[in-house]
Amino acid sequence: MILMPAAGTSLTSCDTEQIHLLGGIQPIGFLISVSTDWQVLRASANVSHYLEVDPNEIIGSPVDRALNADLLHDIRGRLQTVAGTGIVERLFGQTLKADGPLFDVAVHISGRETVLEFEPATGLRHAPLSVLRSMLARVEHQTNPQSIYREAARQIRALTGFDRVMVYRFSEDGTGEVVAESAASGLPSFLGLRYPASDIPVQARALYRRNYLRIIADVDAEPVLLLPAAVPGTDQLDLSMSSLRSVSPIHLEYLRNMGVRASMSISILLRGELWGLIACHHREPISVDLEVRSTAELFGQMFSYMLESREREDEAAFERRTRVVHDQIAAAFAAPDGSLRNIPEFLTGMSDYIPSDGVGIYIDGHISLSGVTPTREEFLQLVRFLNRTASGRVFATNCISDAFPPAADYPMRAAGVLSIPISRIPRDYVVFFRREVAKTVTWAGEPTKPEIVGPHGVRLTPRKSFEAWRQLVQNQSENWRAREISAAEALRATLIELVLRITDSAQSRRAAAEQSQDILIAELNHRVRNILGLVRGLVSQSAAAATDIRHFVESVDHRVRSLARAHDILTSSDWKSNSLHALLRAEIETYGKFEGQVVLHGPDVLLQPRAFTPITLVVHELVTNARKYGALSTLAGRITVTTSQDDLSNVIVAWCETGGPMVSSPTRRGFGSTILEQIIPFELNGSSSPRFLPAGYCLDLVLPASIAHCVLETEQASSGGRVDQDVAVDRMAFAPLLKSCLLVEDNLFIAIDAEDMLRSLGAEIIVIAKSVAEALAQLDRLQFTFALLDINLGAENSLPIARQLQSLGLSFAFGTGYSKGMALGEAYATVPVVAKPYHRSRMVAALTQLMGPSQSADDVGEARQ
Repeated sequence: MILMPAAGTSLTSCDTEQIHLLGGIQPIGFLISVSTDWQVLRASANVSHYLEVDPNEIIGSPVDRALNADLLHDIRGRLQTVAGTGIVERLFGQTLKADGPLFDVAVHISGRETVLEFEPATGLRHAPLSVLRSMLARVEHQTNPQSIYREAARQIRALTGFDRVMVYRFSEDGTGEVVAESAASGLPSFLGLRYPASDIPVQARALYRRNYLRIIADVDAEPVLLLPAAVPGTDQLDLSMSSLRSVSPIHLEYLRNMGVRASMSISILLRGELWGLIACHHREPISVDLEVRSTAELFGQMFSYMLESREREDEAAFERRTRVVHDQIAAAFAAPDGSLRNIPEFLTGMSDYIPSDGVGIYIDGHISLSGVTPTREEFLQLVRFLNRTASGRVFATNCISDAFPPAADYPMRAAGVLSIPISRIPRDYVVFFRREVAKTVTWAGEPTKPEIVGPHGVRLTPRKSFEAWRQLVQNQSENWRAREISAAEALRATLIELVLRITDSAQSRRAAAEQSQDILIAELNHRVRNILGLVRGLVSQSAAAATDIRHFVESVDHRVRSLARAHDILTSSDWKSNSLHALLRAEIETYGKFEGQVVLHGPDVLLQPRAFTPITLVVHELVTNARKYGALSTLAGRITVTTSQDDLSNVIVAWCETGGPMVSSPTRRGFGSTILEQIIPFELNGSSSPRFLPAGYCLDLVLPASIAHCVLETEQASSGGRVDQDVAVDRMAFAPLLKSCLLVEDNLFIAIDAEDMLRSLGAEIIVIAKSVAEALAQLDRLQFTFALLDINLGAENSLPIARQLQSLGLSFAFGTGYSKGMALGEAYATVPVVAKPYHRSRMVAALTQLMGPSQSADDVGEARQ
């Protein structure tokens, strides 16, 4: 009987599997997820094996019933520094209970849940920085790509102990190739094997971009379910960032077919895109502890930066070579008697500019051929074909016979074509040719996977044969690289300028129409060059201010994306005036929703097109700085943007931040400061005045009436008034209590967060002490109205300070990363405890409790009215 595939089964069947929502983990550890108030929401079914308690007994209970207070304190402290859902914090060699075994702990945030993952520690302590430094040094000493890849595979194999480690690189078509390998003796080599794109589905590639390391300790291990399967009021738990996440049955079948019992993969990303993987295979189950995996993950990130740096150096050298060619063209045709007849003679020696086997030139019906090319008749046929392609664009293909079948007759002369149109009417071209490179692609099994009934139903089943499948590739040349196509575009712009310069003004009407078209193209080229100049400036200035490659790439990427958004807004409105409010909202929303934190006051402002780009750069810097260092970096922060018009109809824009980290005048000027302070005066003849106030950064802009004007009728932000009123109410209600505050905290970053929060609630004077001695000295010297005491101060606690405060009759609250229910004694039974990480709502509740009957919640409510 022949089994037919079910309807709807396709090559994308694997792509629909939700591998981040499998609802289970690998049995190499256990998992607990907790809510924002530290109640256990879920637990893996194997919790009892490690904690000697049934998972159903702890689900719905405070997590401190299962884990000791010291560990929870450390976890909460780590969460204080977590900046988002894509960050995983790790703690090594932790005890879950007194005299118990050691565990390595991974902590991350998934949606509204905090996920805690535990793996038994091996007890072997490593020196990860020393090991990593040695690994990277060995790779850096390599001089060519192949040796770099091979050394990276060797270093990861030495670190982890896997039988086989491969560097696996993706091609533009999604297929992958093993470009380097380090394997135990006796294993067959996978070097040079090609794998189809379907072997790594799209959702798996997306996870590789987010979670840099994936371990599968034993393909035959039964997954451990998470209990309960569904939690009322919450989504299914997303385990994208989990290190224990269970494995797709399809992928496990794939690994078994390869004879692999354990695997690990490390992502390699260049410019934020998945370049490839460091893939590790083992013939038996293997245990690689979290600390070693963390070192391997960091190696992968540094290796990615290294590859990106080498690639940029290569591109810079190529750009220098192309610049020389452009200068030579400009010099060659600068003479008044320059003629188009000289172009073929000049261009025939340009194989170094764009590597090729031959060059063909067609200008005004005349043909010139150099190197290995089609015949004149074949070239003329090709020109007629090119006339049917999109005008005004570079056309590149490594298999011209696919688009133009007659070219199949001469692949050894021209299998690949890159054509540069240098006019519109008549069509003139410079065409580069590459010969056929007949090569054998070695596939790791037949590249088309069959759709049959497998162990997991009717779907695309992983191949059972990994014998080399050899496929001869014909009628194809080497691919044209992206930088070569960019060089062709730049050459096209230069040649168009040349054509315009030497065209006779006495041409016919047809020639005059052609000239008008080319002038328009030249004007567009001029604008493009201006944009490229601006982007080049952004790159060079950002590089000067960058502290590392990631910071450099991130800052340039964000600034260029901001310019792209501005350009999209202008083009969608046919280059008419556009809204400042719309620009602000678009820029802010790229970082997320900050509901209630940004208030727009005053009328909207319409900006002329020429003002849009410089103002976009200013707005981008303001929003980026606010998100990283200013008001949008804290929950208590607020931004008010006020617009108005002076007597001369100039537009005044005031950007004011409050409630963020304390601001001081910078000691050095960076590129961002230059944009904020100089671009408006320089390009728009306006003014830009920064103010570094203790409450927050402010910037006052004056935009000339010639480039901006206020709209008479506009719609204000619906939530702005309410946010301002709430802030004012909190400050009014708590200002007497917070007149002079003592903040005792031994962690600087937590102290800064708490200080910002207290200031947003009305605090005037805040003194920070990091020890008992410092705090007692400040109490002898100054008079305070309120104190916030971190209970644990490293080797001491803050109870001596609390006793002194009680003797003075001063109000205070405890702050702690320990459980709220910890024993503080009857003397402190009525003292509020603010749990870490600090949140505004918890601070308000503690202050309200301290104010007592004289200022009850009802009184605050009346004040709001």
